[in-house]
Amino acid sequence: MGRGTGIRAVGLDLLFMGVNFSALTLFSTLKDFFANEYGMSSAQLQWAAAAYSIGIFAAFFIGHSKYVEEHPKATVLTAAILAAIPQFLIPISGSSMAVIALRFLQGLVMMAVPIFSSQVGTLFSHARPLALGIILSGIFIGGFIGSNVGWQLAVAYGWRTAYVVFGLAMLVVALIWIGLTPSETLPRHTHEVKESKVTKGSVWKKPFTIIWGFTFFPSIWIIFTLAPLIAFIVTTSFGAELARVSSETLEASYIFWSITIGAIAYLVSRRGSGNPRQLFKSFAYVQAACFVIALVGALSAYIASISGNATSLLASLFILAVIQGTAPTFWSIPSTAYPKDEVTRAGYALGLISNSAAMIGPVASILVASLSTSMWLLTSFLSLMGLVLTLVALRLRLPIEEIRENT
Repeated sequence: MGRGTGIRAVGLDLLFMGVNFSALTLFSTLKDFFANEYGMSSAQLQWAAAAYSIGIFAAFFIGHSKYVEEHPKATVLTAAILAAIPQFLIPISGSSMAVIALRFLQGLVMMAVPIFSSQVGTLFSHARPLALGIILSGIFIGGFIGSNVGWQLAVAYGWRTAYVVFGLAMLVVALIWIGLTPSETLPRHTHEVKESKVTKGSVWKKPFTIIWGFTFFPSIWIIFTLAPLIAFIVTTSFGAELARVSSETLEASYIFWSITIGAIAYLVSRRGSGNPRQLFKSFAYVQAACFVIALVGALSAYIASISGNATSLLASLFILAVIQGTAPTFWSIPSTAYPKDEVTRAGYALGLISNSAAMIGPVASILVASLSTSMWLLTSFLSLMGLVLTLVALRLRLPIEEIRENT
């Protein structure tokens, strides 16, 4: 497969992520519109947010089925449909309980991410983190589009129209992805090859799977807990105007670091021999550096909040957002550390472990919402936790090394 095929695949994956997450952002952007109309309380809105996070967790659980492994295109299409249909139903549901259930379904869109990770592993070697950094930046690019374009559409034509327009965009992009993505770039599993008889179903028995899965747990917690909390924390300490700027700074920084760290990991990995152990070490060292920098950013934000220095706070948020750089390094590992017939299964296992933070995050957000600057201390602890786990993972044998030793 040529370079053009790889670039096209990354572009299509980025388009899928960007459009879907621009639509999914509408819930937080336009929640006041339908909350007032449906009479949803603050607690019900929080449950809807929690349901979405639980849906993300469930997406990785569902991904362990044999059907998902053997039908990647159908999986991505299913993920898109489960996210798009609620876009049409939420405006006409008229029920807060229905909204909560529909938000759970939308969280299942994350079934596509391990497919993209495995796809990139097929197309690239050293450049895996760069390609994944570009793809995963679509989450936050979509956030910008949804919060701005979605708001303008809602003001001009009504919030229901905004929901429907983005729902149609999700379906169109899903069809484009299905039609233009070459099947040969996607993971293929038949469960009949000799190697799979040795390795089938074994990913959960490997210490590496558990430890590496938890290295991304702190990142998920920080990224998807801090984003909704930042406005509240900054409003408490600095006022509403800086809160808006802080939220935009954080989102923009996530995009920057997702791509930048992916590029750095790519450049660092090119210095090695390219064997699985060397590639893993390159990616893991970059991930460890991200946690160290994030720790500095969290502590700086804590000091800035105490001192009331707005400029220092914004700079600290930019530094702290480097935590998003762990996403491309983390998702580069399934295709690096596991045999080919285990890559997709390992991706869902790692995603299930790490995204358990998506279930804890909303509850934790409610608990720490009134703690103001204490959020920065929690973030510091989580960054340190991620660093320690990454260093522990560096000492473990890779699953692909275990297979080679056994054969």
